Parts: sequence; C-alpha cells; structure tokens
Amino acid sequence: MASTKFIISCAGVVVYIAYKTVLPGASLGTLALLWISLLTVPLLLRAIFRVLIYNNFLSPYLHIPTPSDKAHWFFGHAYHLHREGFPGSAQLRWLEERPGAPFIRYLGFFGVERLAPRSHAALQTILQTNSYSFVKSKRTRESLALVIGDGLLNAEGDSHKRQRKLLMPAFSFGHIKSLTPVFVEKALALSTHIAGVLGTDKDKVEKVINVQPMIHATTLDVIFKAGFGTEFNALENEDHELVRAYRNVFTVGKITNWVRFAVALDIIFGAGVIPTKRNKQIAASKKIVQKFATDLVQEKRQKQKIASTFGKTTSKTDKDILNILIQEGKDAWTDHEIVNNLMTFLAAGHETTSSATSIALYLLAKHPEVQSNLRAEIREHIPEYPSELAGADSDLLASLTYEKIESMKYLNNVCRESLRLIPPVPITGRQAAEDVMVDGVLVKKGTLVFIAIAAINQLKSFWGEDADKFNPDRWNNLSAEALSPYSFLTFIQGPRACIGRKFSEIEFKCLLIALIGRFEFAERNPGEAPALRSIITTKFVDGLHLKVKYAE
Repeated sequence: MASTKFIISCAGVVVYIAYKTVLPGASLGTLALLWISLLTVPLLLRAIFRVLIYNNFLSPYLHIPTPSDKAHWFFGHAYHLHREGFPGSAQLRWLEERPGAPFIRYLGFFGVERLAPRSHAALQTILQTNSYSFVKSKRTRESLALVIGDGLLNAEGDSHKRQRKLLMPAFSFGHIKSLTPVFVEKALALSTHIAGVLGTDKDKVEKVINVQPMIHATTLDVIFKAGFGTEFNALENEDHELVRAYRNVFTVGKITNWVRFAVALDIIFGAGVIPTKRNKQIAASKKIVQKFATDLVQEKRQKQKIASTFGKTTSKTDKDILNILIQEGKDAWTDHEIVNNLMTFLAAGHETTSSATSIALYLLAKHPEVQSNLRAEIREHIPEYPSELAGADSDLLASLTYEKIESMKYLNNVCRESLRLIPPVPITGRQAAEDVMVDGVLVKKGTLVFIAIAAINQLKSFWGEDADKFNPDRWNNLSAEALSPYSFLTFIQGPRACIGRKFSEIEFKCLLIALIGRFEFAERNPGEAPALRSIITTKFVDGLHLKVKYAE
C-alpha cells in the first residue's frame, strides 16, 4: 500500500520537524505518541469514510449480495471467519445464501471490500480464461515470501510462465512415477515408527497417539529424498533446527483479539514489519530454511561439477527434483531462483500432504465403516500384508508399484473425498490487475477476490444435499455439476494449478496404504470435534490424538 507508506513517512517527517522546532527536548515517549497519533488519525479517517460512505453509497459493487452476518466495525466480516471452528464454514454459509449470484461481497479489515466468486463461469474466468489478470496481492506475496520464498507460487505474469515451463520436467508423469519407491519407503518408515510406539505385542491395549507431528516429519523426509536426493531423518530427529523452524511457522493457536489485531498491524505496516513474537519466529525460521536451501544448491552444483570434470553423468537413481532443476534448466536459473523454489518445495511440498494425511486419518477414525472398506481393498491388493508384522524391515510392500496404487479405486475415492471435504488450503486470494468482465460483473482494477476453496468444495448446488458428508462412494456417480473442474478446487485449476499435484497424490496414497493396512484408528473421544485452524494450510490446533491399535 503505497499510500500507507507515504503516510508513515510523512508522520515521521512531521515528528522530526516538531522535535527540532516546537518540542525541543521532548522525551522519546512523547515523540512516539505524536507519531502514532499522526499515523492513526488519517488511517482511521480513511477507514471511517470507507465503512460509512464508500461501502454504502459509492462502491461499484452495491448490487452484489452481502452476507446476512453483520460486519464488525473494525474487523468487518473477517470477524466471523476467525470465529468459525471449521475453515471455510462462514464463506460456505454466505455462498449458500445466494445460490444464483456469481459473487458475494463481504468486508475485510478496515471495511475493505472483497468479492468471493460462486458460479462456474466466474471461477473459470478468474482461474483459467483471464488467470494472469488476477494476481496475488502485494500483501499476500509478502506474507508468503516470509515462509516459502519468492519461487513459483509468488511469481506473476511472464516470470510465472517461464518458471513453470522450466519446472515441468521435474514434475512430469514419468518422473513422479519413478519416485514411487521413495514414497513407499518413507510411508513404511512411519508405519514402523508407530509400531515402535505401540510395541510388538499384537494383543496390547490400544494407545492414544498424537499422529500429526509424526506425519509432518515423514512428509519432510519425503521431500528431502524425492526433492533433493538427501536423507534427513526428521522422523527420528524431531529436535533438528529445520524441523523446529517449520513447527514454529505452521503451529496454529487459538484466535484471540490480539491475534486479530496483529493481523491488522501486518495489513497496515506490511507483512513481518512489526516485531511481534510471531513475526520474530517466522523471520528466524526463514533464515534457517534459506541457509539449508542455499547449502543444498551449492552441494548439488559441486557434485555435478565434479561429475562433469570426470566425464560422468548423473545416475538414473539420482533423479531428484533439484538435480533435474539444475540439469534441465542449465543456465536458465539463477542460484537465487533455485534457492527460492527449493524453499517453496520444502514448505508446500511437505506441509500440504501432511495436512491432507492428518485430515484423512481424522475422517477415517470418525467413519470406521469407510476405514474397514479401505483396509479390505488394501489387503486385497497386497495379500502378503500381515497387519502386525509388515514394516520397513519385512519389505512386504516392495511390490507396491505405481500401477498397483492407481488400481485401488476405493483408495482413490477416499483421498479425493477427504481433499474435497477439508482441503489443506481452504482459501486463495487474488487482486484484479486490470478491469475484467466476470460473469456479468465488471471487476475493477485493484479489487480483492478471495476464492473460498473449502466452501466451493461443499456447495450443495454442485455436490448435492449431502455435500457436507464424508461419502467416498459419491465419486462413482458424479452429477454434471460436480464433474465440472470448478466444483473441486483443492488443487486450483488453470495455468496456476498446483504443479506438484501428482507428487502429492501418490505420496498421500502411499501413506494411507501403509497406515490403514496395518493399524486401526479411532477417535480419542467419540463425537469430539478437534479444533481446526488455517495458517496457509489447515492444521489441528492441539494436534491429532487418535486411538491406535494393530488392525485384525
């Protein structure tokens, strides 16, 4: 927000002039109070004008329906978003209120208007037809950069097209298929780890285990080996500084008014500018992640240089994503770009799958009949899989090929249904870079557009009256509305769709095969609804504590 920075600068200049003229010798506290007053008054006046006058009389979107929930005087409708226990439930309620509207209009902090697209036509224009006319806002890019760097997810326009083209070989079907043994190996390692917690006695009483951090560590191990050709062993080394760094970044807590106020400060001053405890943690974590990524790139380049000196090429077993990035891209990448994309892969590549797997286990624990059906299919395809013995040492899943995984139809349905019902990333934001006509609505340049993924995935007009239910069988007979690519937005659609979708899906399936095939998961307290909250991805606030025992 250039205007905000201008106000901040002007306030500083006025304070300095006052100190030199009318307030010589004033204390630091007095000067700080003067600066804050000069800063907040114009911002508050602008917010008041927007809330009382612009939004009620001058907005070009007055014809677009608004939620029935009353907007908070300061936090807008965002107040309701933060109060909801389930990410996306407020937007779902608002979208369901207006089934025929292409958009709903709601207010964010300081009364700033937001549009939420609802119709397939609107979503297609924003995500596909005019995708590069809707960019991530500056604040969104700054916030993401604090965690994932300035890689593909933060690139726009020609830079995004160029980076995506260079990255495609690393995420091709053939390459992802070749990584299946890595996914299987790490899934088995998680299975063995949980077995170690339970003990070897198959008749032992079940234990309550917090599986969320274990899954998180496992997906981090996967991205290190499949992505960078490096063993990390996060599952056995939970105190490693990189594990702690990501734990600090993605740990979620309860929403309080202070948390809401801290978000407001980031909106005013810029992401990470105010030295709150949270921002300090994120900054420190980013330094750790950035150093790891930089060291990995330098190490890989050195290995390739040595191999080239001796006339050798990279072996077929050394086809991790980083190797392909450097080899295929040749001089097209700068080290800075590679480091930033590595940071993106590290964060997005493990965190989304970790979230998806935890959510799936939660849903399977709540629906034991679905869990039993899934286990039956797994054991049908892997008849040599004795529940209390199969593990990494027995190597009984060595025959688990890509083709065998993809042949498990019910597993595919369970994964898609879990990703539909509670997507790891519940919302994504865009800002119009120019005036665009979208399903009969002229969306003006600068307008914020928020695509409520979790809400779209549950709309009854798309998915039927049982849209809020966990029903894997629905995928056997989808309606015409549900078959639209704009009804299932977990991986987005169009040119900005998730490039790592296939990577994530196969890893996700391998984890469920290893876990459900061997163990039985049940709710710690039947009917309990553990709190979910989204910071980039959706997590269980207090971890995911499930009853675990060997399956019969």
